[in-house]
Amino acid sequence: MKVMVRGIYSTALLRLVLKNGHEISSPTTSQKERFGTWSTESPDVIVSDTQDKHAVKILGRREHVEDFVEMLKKGVPSTILVGKARQLEGSQENVQLIAAFSLDAKLELDALRSEVTYTVPWHHFCRAGSESLSLMVSFAEQLLEEGLLQPEKVYVMFKEYVSTLTPRLGSVIHIVHSKLNGRNIIMGPAKVIWRGDGVVKVRRLILGGGVYDGLNVPKSPGDYAITELKKGCMYTVTKYYSLNGSLKGEYYNICTPVEMYDTYVRYVDLGVDVVRPFGKEPSIIDQDEPREACAAGKLPEHIMKKAFDVAEGIIKQLT
Repeated sequence: MKVMVRGIYSTALLRLVLKNGHEISSPTTSQKERFGTWSTESPDVIVSDTQDKHAVKILGRREHVEDFVEMLKKGVPSTILVGKARQLEGSQENVQLIAAFSLDAKLELDALRSEVTYTVPWHHFCRAGSESLSLMVSFAEQLLEEGLLQPEKVYVMFKEYVSTLTPRLGSVIHIVHSKLNGRNIIMGPAKVIWRGDGVVKVRRLILGGGVYDGLNVPKSPGDYAITELKKGCMYTVTKYYSLNGSLKGEYYNICTPVEMYDTYVRYVDLGVDVVRPFGKEPSIIDQDEPREACAAGKLPEHIMKKAFDVAEGIIKQLT
């Protein structure tokens, strides 16, 4: 199989391609310098970043895409496939799949990339996060390659920097809620009202009518939500309040480890949730979605099991 890769994950993914006995196709100048081997034939699979940089598009004939995905799932075990295989217009043979990279998957990709070249801790987390973080990483790694910096000092510096990266108090951010069906739900604007030790609390107004999903509690004018987000945690908790500050219910969303940047927070929603309407017992809802995704080969079994473990842990904590 001949694979062409473009984007911020290219070095890590091409390392995986070569480790599995496949070939690099249509390499860039830097890829030629880095790997020194490639095919002059057209690619069977083309891989490129999605617009938000937290996932990749995999394009090719269905059998080649499936082979690439199996290789990806073994080499980057926390990869999550989102949405459905999309058949491209005007082609009976070519399909496109989206592979989403959670925080754990990004760290697995870091390990692959480090087999090829200097890779600072949290490389892919930073490259995907924002242009300024991406430039900072590229600059530091260029200095390392030229021998102008000591790797040990740079690695410590990056770990410390990323560990303190949280939105500023008083800033307005968005929460990017990626779904297993491929949709990205952008929640916000949300104002940071508290932060400390890798945790932020944000406040947002609730607009529209109807009832709160999972809680079956009516929405009312003036309602607001306080969401607590903890870096690396596999759940978020949102508490809904009425205009006079009375608690209406709590919603615990089970997700991949929370990724926190200065202007937004993101994660992949794993489907299962815990809800507790005010004055009632907590319960686990939406258990079918992760099971179906796992059975379809889209959600790794170890992530599904962890999601249910987290949900059970929350139930114990609340009762």
